[in-house]
Amino acid sequence: MMQRSKTYLYNASFALNCLLVFLLIFEKGLSVPPWVQAVGRLHPLLLHFPIVLLVACVFLEFFSGFKNQLKPEQTGIGDYLLVITSLTSVVSALMGLLLSKEDGYAADILFWHKWGGVFISFISIVWYVYRQSIRSNKLLLGVTSLTAFMGILVTSHLGASVTHGENFVLAPVMKEKKSPIVLFEDAVIYANMVQPILEAKCISCHNDNKAKGELVMETFAKLLKGGKNGVLWDSTQHDFGLLLSRIHLPLDNKKHMPPSGKPQLTDDEANILYHWIHSGANATAKVINLPATDSLRLLANALFNTIETDNYSFKAADESIIKALSNNYRFITPLAISSPALGVEFFGASQFKAAQLKELLPLKEQIVSLNLNKIPVTDGDLATIAQFTNLRKLNLSFTNIKGTGLAALNQLKSLKQLSLSGTGVDMTSLGVIASLSKLTELIIWSTPAQNQNLAALQKQMKNTRIETGFNGDTVVIKLNQPIIENEDLVLLQPIPLKLKHYVKGVEMRYTVDGTEPDSILSPIYKGDYLLNKGLTLKVKAFKVGWASSEVVERTFFSAGIKIDSVSLIKPSEQDPYKKFSASILIDTKKGEDKDFSNGKWMGFKDQPMEILISLKAPIQVSSVSLSTLVATGSHIFPAQQIQVWAGNNPSNMRLVKKISPIQPEKSAPNYTKGFEILFTPINASYLKVVLIPVHKLPMWHSPKGYKGWVFVDEVFLN
Repeated sequence: MMQRSKTYLYNASFALNCLLVFLLIFEKGLSVPPWVQAVGRLHPLLLHFPIVLLVACVFLEFFSGFKNQLKPEQTGIGDYLLVITSLTSVVSALMGLLLSKEDGYAADILFWHKWGGVFISFISIVWYVYRQSIRSNKLLLGVTSLTAFMGILVTSHLGASVTHGENFVLAPVMKEKKSPIVLFEDAVIYANMVQPILEAKCISCHNDNKAKGELVMETFAKLLKGGKNGVLWDSTQHDFGLLLSRIHLPLDNKKHMPPSGKPQLTDDEANILYHWIHSGANATAKVINLPATDSLRLLANALFNTIETDNYSFKAADESIIKALSNNYRFITPLAISSPALGVEFFGASQFKAAQLKELLPLKEQIVSLNLNKIPVTDGDLATIAQFTNLRKLNLSFTNIKGTGLAALNQLKSLKQLSLSGTGVDMTSLGVIASLSKLTELIIWSTPAQNQNLAALQKQMKNTRIETGFNGDTVVIKLNQPIIENEDLVLLQPIPLKLKHYVKGVEMRYTVDGTEPDSILSPIYKGDYLLNKGLTLKVKAFKVGWASSEVVERTFFSAGIKIDSVSLIKPSEQDPYKKFSASILIDTKKGEDKDFSNGKWMGFKDQPMEILISLKAPIQVSSVSLSTLVATGSHIFPAQQIQVWAGNNPSNMRLVKKISPIQPEKSAPNYTKGFEILFTPINASYLKVVLIPVHKLPMWHSPKGYKGWVFVDEVFLN
């Protein structure tokens, strides 16, 4: 009975190994239907059986057989272990082969893991067939056992790398790569706020070795590329695209990311991703350059220490020493509550003596910030300052520094901010501090170096922002733009034009014919111009002794002919716009240039926007006006072409006019753009307006290769 069962198991194992060989030979032509994929996905469940069984075989056969202690009953157990190991190994290998046909696995690691599984299957059945010969030869037994054991180790390690990421098995015993501590002043939004979230919550499934959905998130370039479902973010969508959509799905939704059972994003992490994408998903922007009230900056406050609040490891100074050294001209204070770091600020230039710096040497370990602004410090004093080894911020602005002693500051290995404004330093003297690797900000305005070629120095100090300020000695100051106070852009009745400028004595000149205002021929705004028809207003400010302002442009629309109904010949294929009614195009409610999905804009991509306008009776029409949006950062451009068709039958209309709008030549803030298409007056009951989106974004646009959107919020007839 026992022999018969072993025979059945062996026959099944042999047949399946033959099937495995057959599938491997014709693997390139292997197509796996969905129900077979389900079988393949049982591979992670079954693979543990051959691992445990083969290890048990190794220990039983090697340690007992090598000492000639393998008794008859142990031989029977060994036979069963070997034949069951052979069967489970080949079944696991077959399932793994089926699973490997799915997308999302790195080809190189998967290749070796697959052949490792095949090797284990083959060695298991060979071991069973030749078990008696192997047991009788200690050398052969040792080689077989060791080979099988190493095969299990290597194949298991590769399998873990495929599933959980590279070096998953060995990670606990390998030296941990610690991320460098980044201070608030140095933090880059993507590298230090966004990327750590992706590494912790996403990259285990979206890396070069295992790219689920063909999506790799290990670098910004690969993040931009997206996966088989498209790009990860799109600011024209109401949910800003795939990434934010997936993380906000219910946890029990199979498309929710990260998947159920994996570590989930915290609220703060989700907010960081949202605000980063909402702000344009910049790869190099720094936190410190964000406005004080910016949401990302506020979130960063909880993530990063500043120079003042950093965790310093040195011990606190004696309170009595601090008290003794503090006076009316030298103020010493802790930079943060319970922090050992001290800040020192000098006052009273007339009272300063070099000895006062030397008096601070008992606190040289604790002084992190030193402000000597407008104090008569000389180059000779820099040798004393260089002894404050933990100094991070040093302000030497408007001191008597000439630059001859700057080399002493190379001892300040932790220095991050150095201000030399108003001193005598030049490019040559600054070159001696180029080795300060942690220096992130160097301020040198009002110095000889400011007007010299600093390209070579900046090349040496790649990680340092060199601030040279603004030199306005020979520059004519440019006027800021006038302000158009009229908020209602749809003219339901005549209204006075309202312009304003904050600089007294300026002339505001305007045009309404599309030309740019000049300082001679264009009319001067005197507060008496009445807006009573659709037009494009351009305004420019002029003043003697000043450079003229940039042109400010605004399009006003006149709803001259009442449109009875409007429809889209084909709805938009994009969310959320495919759900919006075409009636938003004639409700006289203008959309905003920042919120594209608020129900006031109609957006089209990959297809023309075809608007059918119906009138109750034929009426004379001479122009169609469109209010559109331009947001280059969100791939929204003027239409490549606008066509107007007219007639008394919607199925039989003729083309009456077409225009090709001028495309932007560079990136710019979002703005609305009006187009008036004029044509010979025609009596018509129906008009069709066709807007064709740009097929490919211009070469200057980054990222390249995307198709453009076209957005319209209002249509008017006159």
